[in-house]
Amino acid sequence: MTRLQIAPDLSLDVAEQGDGPLVILIAGGMMDMDQWALVAEPLSETYRVVRYDQRGIGESDQPTEGYTVDQFAEDAVNLIRTLDAGPAVLAGNSLGGTVAMAVAFAAPELVRGIVTCATSAGPSGPPTPPESMQHMMRGAQLPVPQAAAAMMDILFATDFIDEHPDMLDEAVEKRSKGAPMIATLGPLQSALVFDPIERLKTLGIPMLVLHGEEDLLVLPEHAQLLADAAGAEVRLVADAGHALVVEQSQAVTEALAAYLETLQS
Repeated sequence: MTRLQIAPDLSLDVAEQGDGPLVILIAGGMMDMDQWALVAEPLSETYRVVRYDQRGIGESDQPTEGYTVDQFAEDAVNLIRTLDAGPAVLAGNSLGGTVAMAVAFAAPELVRGIVTCATSAGPSGPPTPPESMQHMMRGAQLPVPQAAAAMMDILFATDFIDEHPDMLDEAVEKRSKGAPMIATLGPLQSALVFDPIERLKTLGIPMLVLHGEEDLLVLPEHAQLLADAAGAEVRLVADAGHALVVEQSQAVTEALAAYLETLQS
């Protein structure tokens, strides 16, 4: 783990593994870099894999403002420039996928590929079912331990987290750092109005769209909308909900590795 100054007023916790072309894994809203740990390890055998905690998460700086998709994208751009190793492939889960697309829109020269996992197509896609949205918003206002427990039913399609309680305990401990409420609600509100569809049609950067078949938060129809706009492949992952990166990490790793291989040819 490294503390990296990416801007005059912002330092982030960054984890780096392996050598080779740069792959940056971006966590979803309210999540930390460990969301990608099970994917990062095998990928690092071939690639330079970088994960980081976004502003407001864990030991990364917790400013009182700047919790929007555009600001998160600017942070990622600054990270790539600080690493001096672009262009990078950006893979993001949920909000992380939205940030990955926003980086490509803002600085396409720094991005050679995008992978979205459980990511929204924005206002063009079907809305989150009301019961799931209410569940999520209620959970976001609870203390972290209770919020984490409350969210499991809509994030996972299987009993994965019951079988790996240590992962939940570690995530709760890391999130219990007193981050401002805006760090939780701000990115989610910003992502709801972020509309990537028309810009994807002309972006011209190779993209892979992954989505859990049983996602109750961002319905699978969003995946097809993103893929159609980008001229990309869409792959639905069986026995996976919104947390597919953790729940079906092997399937995600295999899909991501195959996609990365195509970029080398």
